[in-house]
Amino acid sequence: MKQVLRPIHRLVWTIALGVTGLSLVTPVVCPAQGLDAAVAGVVRDASGTPQMGALVELVRADASIVGTALTDSHGRYILPSVIPGKYELRATAAFFVPSRRPDLRLHAGTQAVVNLTMNTIFEAENWLPVQRRRADEPGDDWKWTLRSTANRPLLRLVDPQDGIEVSSSAERAPAAATQGQVSLINGDGAFGDGGMHQVFVMNRTVEDGDGMVFRADIGSPETGLVGPSVEVTTGYERRSPLAGTTRLVAGYESHPELTDGFNPGLQVMQVASTEQLALGDAVMIDVGTLLEAEQLQATRIASEPYLRVMFKPGNDVVVEYSMATGRELQSSSDLDRLKMQTSALSDSNGRPLLNTGRHQEISVSRKLNKTVVSAAVFSDSFDQGALVGSGLLNRTELQGSSMIEDPTTGTFHLAAAGYSGRGLSGSVMQPLTPSLSLWGEYDLGTALMMNPVENGTPTLAELQSNLAAKTTQAASLAIRGKILKSGTSVKAEYRWQPMRSLTQVNAYNTSAEEAYMSFYVRQRLHCGRLLPQGLDAVVEATNLLEQGYQPVLAPDGHTLFLAQIPRAVQGGLAFNF
Repeated sequence: MKQVLRPIHRLVWTIALGVTGLSLVTPVVCPAQGLDAAVAGVVRDASGTPQMGALVELVRADASIVGTALTDSHGRYILPSVIPGKYELRATAAFFVPSRRPDLRLHAGTQAVVNLTMNTIFEAENWLPVQRRRADEPGDDWKWTLRSTANRPLLRLVDPQDGIEVSSSAERAPAAATQGQVSLINGDGAFGDGGMHQVFVMNRTVEDGDGMVFRADIGSPETGLVGPSVEVTTGYERRSPLAGTTRLVAGYESHPELTDGFNPGLQVMQVASTEQLALGDAVMIDVGTLLEAEQLQATRIASEPYLRVMFKPGNDVVVEYSMATGRELQSSSDLDRLKMQTSALSDSNGRPLLNTGRHQEISVSRKLNKTVVSAAVFSDSFDQGALVGSGLLNRTELQGSSMIEDPTTGTFHLAAAGYSGRGLSGSVMQPLTPSLSLWGEYDLGTALMMNPVENGTPTLAELQSNLAAKTTQAASLAIRGKILKSGTSVKAEYRWQPMRSLTQVNAYNTSAEEAYMSFYVRQRLHCGRLLPQGLDAVVEATNLLEQGYQPVLAPDGHTLFLAQIPRAVQGGLAFNF
């Protein structure tokens, strides 16, 4: 009876596919009908959008094609009649990097569900698996936006023998997705981030891959002497196979708690635009500009353009040239961080200073199996040196000191003379798991260092004459990524530099919080019905061991400390919906 029903069942299934237009299939005819295998799934891009018209091919070990299919309007394909065996599954489409699933084993009488993700040639992730300057959560709001429910399976099962991923969302038509997050974060020690912060993020991803995001942050300084700080950011992203990827982000922040000794209050407005464009399969251009207006006692306006050109001479090699005039925006991926970094500087009269310069770099990266090795040479120049430290001054002492203070956290920013230098850098990235990587990095370059003085501790007035730009080195070791079993996002790093160095060696390629011991942990909380679903705990610490502090005397004789970054600890809860 089963032998009779099986051909009838196959005939009905084939007719149904033709009526619904699921795919155009060129199957292999099996001599033994009862031993047929099948493979089906969905082809999407990196943002979860289904790809209609993608060509799916099933290839033997001798490179001969045994079956082909074209995906339908929902990205679905099926190869219903295949001889059991070991194959490679490939998906190709215009303006996309081919996607491959090697070592696919098909068994008699079973249907494997294999979903494929195709990356566009405009995305840097296609050139190398991980970039060194990748932003980490929780500031990774935009990147988190694009990981919408459209491409997140409801259920995953992995056959350890076959390595085939079966997803219950294979037949699920993607739709526009809206996500949100509400966070309560409290911290101390971070310039411009003290006190309790209420953060709200809302984002929406539509079916064609475009994305919109809104972020608002209201901070409540614990002193009660000034009003709340406000940060508002909104962004839009447009993806097109022909025009590349375009992003536009506008933001405004007000910090009444910051003071330069004259009047409190710092206001900043920023507008950033970026565009990625590919020329064939071997060249990608990433260009953009940051327009910034900053107000203290006066207003200054700055334009900070950047340019990155990446050339791919081979499958595992990338050569890149980059030019940047500001540290905050050096690539399109920097706009993943919707939270702006408060890095204000002023002169002795309270007028804002340009915290800009010029960075040029040539780098070569190569992938060796799963390991990525990179080497670079660079040239840096800074219009102003930016020093940070901890300690409090009264308003009279602040006036005429080229300093902006945050009395709620006891930290300050101090302007110094500009400097320039050259250097080289090398890094190694080794994946430990598919989502967790080990990083090692070495930098040789120029940093501002404090020279010893006869009395042991210089005053603020003597500080400028005791600073010098010198060639020095730095090394770091880090673990970054996510532990899949527990759902823990983690970043732990130790970055060493000589004790007397006050700025970072490779400042354009190092985040501001990377100094000595630092870590970041984000953990989903699972407490049954006691807590709502989607609740995360977040803890972040920088310079945890309080290393690299250099004393300097205030005008009244009390001691301040300079450091690459003062110790800061922040933590709180985030509710995702």
